Amino acid sequence: MLKFIKKAPLILGIVCIDGILLLAENSEKITVSNYIDTKKIFPINSCSAVAATGQPGDFNRIIGRIRNDDKNNQAKFSNLLTGRKLSTKISEIFHLHSIYWHLRPFACSLILGTISAHSLELFALLPTGVSSKCFTTAIGRNAYLLKLNLMTGITSLKSCRRNLNLISKYLIQIHKNYQLGTFEIQWYTKDSADFKKPYPSNLNHENDRKNKIFAEIIDEELKRKQINAN
Repeated sequence: MLKFIKKAPLILGIVCIDGILLLAENSEKITVSNYIDTKKIFPINSCSAVAATGQPGDFNRIIGRIRNDDKNNQAKFSNLLTGRKLSTKISEIFHLHSIYWHLRPFACSLILGTISAHSLELFALLPTGVSSKCFTTAIGRNAYLLKLNLMTGITSLKSCRRNLNLISKYLIQIHKNYQLGTFEIQWYTKDSADFKKPYPSNLNHENDRKNKIFAEIIDEELKRKQINAN
């Protein structure tokens, strides 16, 4: 099961200083099919969302189940499921399907981003039921190529846009057939604190923006050197 997940489309989560960044890679076969829903980032409620990879039928079933649990929790306790409580609920669903012989283990993994008590939290959820709290994580194919960059250049002290700029060039390099729509990218800020209204983005736009700023800096530096030389 874990070998299958390692070959599944990449998903990525980063806790930033101004919000949570979630990214999901669409498989090449699905991307070119207009009639298939390629969505892989889903809101659970106004404070939580997940990026999913693996078997679509499995992660859609989990998302439907946890949304229903959230509605029941709101009806009983007038509170949203967030943070560790929500990650534990999802882990229990995974775990139950891995210990009973009459249930098939889920062939999917999730990255949960949630705003709990005004703090930003990120959880990696595996098919075995293991839940790990983290600041950055990547699951799926080519995830190992991003580990060093996630451990060094990416930090929770930088903004969502800044972290996306840093990681975008690596994502495009490892994806041989990159095209618009290859990655679904959304970030959720503490200002809005509403996972149902993310800020969409794309790698091409961020790369062009970053390269333009870099070119302007180089141009200004060359002009300054010419002035000093004269």
